Amino acid sequence: MNGTDEPAYEVLPSHQSDPFRDHVVRAYEDTPADWQKVIGGQLHFQWGVFGHPDAPRPVSLDEAGLRYLEQQLALATGERSGPTRPRRILDVGCGWGATLRHLAQVFPDCPRLDGVNISAEQLAHCAGLVRDVPRPGRVHLYLCDAADIAELPDPEQPYDLALARGVITHLPPRVYEAATEALSRRMRPGSLLVVSETLYSEEFLAREPRLPADADHLALEHRKSLRYVTDVLRDSGFRIRDERVLPCAEDAARWVLELKSNIDVHFPEEASPPLEAIRRMAADLAVALLRREASVHSIVAERVPA
Repeated sequence: MNGTDEPAYEVLPSHQSDPFRDHVVRAYEDTPADWQKVIGGQLHFQWGVFGHPDAPRPVSLDEAGLRYLEQQLALATGERSGPTRPRRILDVGCGWGATLRHLAQVFPDCPRLDGVNISAEQLAHCAGLVRDVPRPGRVHLYLCDAADIAELPDPEQPYDLALARGVITHLPPRVYEAATEALSRRMRPGSLLVVSETLYSEEFLAREPRLPADADHLALEHRKSLRYVTDVLRDSGFRIRDERVLPCAEDAARWVLELKSNIDVHFPEEASPPLEAIRRMAADLAVALLRREASVHSIVAERVPA
């Protein structure tokens, strides 16, 4: 990296042709400060678990996002066969860095943690966020396509734990399949992949038209079903160890409606195109979640021996 304990990011050359990549990058060009007003200061942008509605105090978006991450990690590492002491961790689509920072804190003995993303804006924030983790020189950040995971340095050191939380939704099917195959080649047999993704019923996908490009400011055009996502994982050498709807429909609907409320408060007149897209889609998505036409799924998959 840069020869110090302060992480920076390295740019890896892309060997893929993905015209949708720039569309995804544009979705996250706004400053982190604007997003923090909407999704919370820690920038956990992957749903949240709120708990019982009669809890003694309100649960913030930051708390809810961390609860969800912790529940997923417990599902992955709670069993004896899980990678309780991983030697190398990969966060695919690491966003602004909240998940990667938490991983560095809960696995202080892990000698290497890698984060990959295609948004330079997000990676720059991530680099600053992980400066205060134990031994920050363990954290390596890469600007690269998900399908280029095979090009990450040090292939002789396989990954014991990988996370892909909210990244599959941005990938065209061809790119998702290539990325999953590349990831499989870089993971140790018995290692675990933790996925969080918004997926849709087959009936919803057959009924709803694809999002027009000029209105798809969140790069969500390539919506997917649970069957498709898990079939690709199995075809790439993974076994599904755990799959469940998490957060529940009520928590997921509450999460997206809280985002809309925050946009209404902080940007009452007009927000950037991605935030406006959240404002417009929030109510319909909440209804789809409550009707079980859309669901947030937690998937834990194990890399099986070749």
